[in-house]
Amino acid sequence: MADVAAPTRLWSRDYVFDIGVNFLVYSVHFLLMLWSTAYAIYTWNASISMAGLASGLFIVGALFARIPAGRFIDFVGRRKMFLAGTLMFFLLVLCYELAPTLEVFMVVRFLHGLSFGTTSTAASTVVAALVPLKRMGTGIGYFTLGVTMASAIGPFIAMNLTSAHEFTLAIEICSVATFVIFALSFFIKAPERTILPEEKADLHKVSFDRFFSIKALAISCIALMAGVCYSTVLSFLGAYTAHIGITGIGATGFFLCFAATSFISRPLTGYLLDHFGGNVVIYPALICMAIAMAFIGTASTDAAMLIGALFLGFGYGTTTASCHALAVHCAPMHQVGVATSTYFVLLDFGIGVGPYTLGSFVPSFGFSFVYLAAGAISLGGIALYYYLLARHHRFTRHQMDRDSEAKTIIAERRQRFYEKRLAAAH
Repeated sequence: MADVAAPTRLWSRDYVFDIGVNFLVYSVHFLLMLWSTAYAIYTWNASISMAGLASGLFIVGALFARIPAGRFIDFVGRRKMFLAGTLMFFLLVLCYELAPTLEVFMVVRFLHGLSFGTTSTAASTVVAALVPLKRMGTGIGYFTLGVTMASAIGPFIAMNLTSAHEFTLAIEICSVATFVIFALSFFIKAPERTILPEEKADLHKVSFDRFFSIKALAISCIALMAGVCYSTVLSFLGAYTAHIGITGIGATGFFLCFAATSFISRPLTGYLLDHFGGNVVIYPALICMAIAMAFIGTASTDAAMLIGALFLGFGYGTTTASCHALAVHCAPMHQVGVATSTYFVLLDFGIGVGPYTLGSFVPSFGFSFVYLAAGAISLGGIALYYYLLARHHRFTRHQMDRDSEAKTIIAERRQRFYEKRLAAAH
């Protein structure tokens, strides 16, 4: 494998195709999260808890895949892993309606989660290699817009199709989408990097720092806290709005408002991140998330819920996009895959454990307490960010520029060393 030249421009065919793949991957993911619950109940008369388990096994599979995917992607080859992930993502969609029992259906959900984790990690690793270092914030911002659009489009399609019991049509849509994903991945030239002999010899060793990026761990912890906050909305919003009697536009329009401000904020976030550094975006984003939880937790009208949604879209959208870009920025260029998986593993872990940990307080303290506690966690993220990163001037614009220049120099030295080794071998 040979390193390609560092990218000098943002918008390329490969970058646009990767954005398209990421959008379709997450659209299918969000569509099937809702579809699988309804399908399990409709087909096997599953209980709510078992149907929820069938849906959630997808995320479990994704977590299991992300850790080794980030570690081995550069050794296997970014293009090979990308193609393998997209192929399995397509084939496993075809298996859903073939499942004869709920237990087999759960296995398919888990395996499909593995393919999702592999594909999304590969797509994110490839895009980090396609984006110029000094435009990483902007590049990741546009890339993650696909997730924002998918979070609105996927559930919208699922809600309409499952309410009409059009389960087969939903799978047909997903089959077409996943085939397009596989086809597009063929046309993406995934930049590979040089694997040195020492790295190959080190491949069989197992330790924490080989599967997780130590340098990206701190900023990924901020993403984890954001994931915990957002998970309370994903899991409890329907039950909460019904409990407090808000069943109008405040409930039905919540995620549209959330998607709107998230969509608007991400390109702006990227610009601010690239020109002014991480502190300028992380602090306001975490504050906005705390404000959102305060509005939601004390809401008694539709307007209060929608205001909370607007603040949440800006806060969560900005935090996750920024943490993604900064996690990639933290790591050396030869550890982009590991840094990417570190970020996603901690974010997904936060989304996964949030409903269980905070949800356990609902019987004793009520829903409002849960949302206010989530707001407190967001404010805690500000303190943690300052203690771990800001007080060391880790993400000032000056320091980020120095880091980018150092990463470029190190990558060039690695390439020259590799070329000398090749010349000596011949």
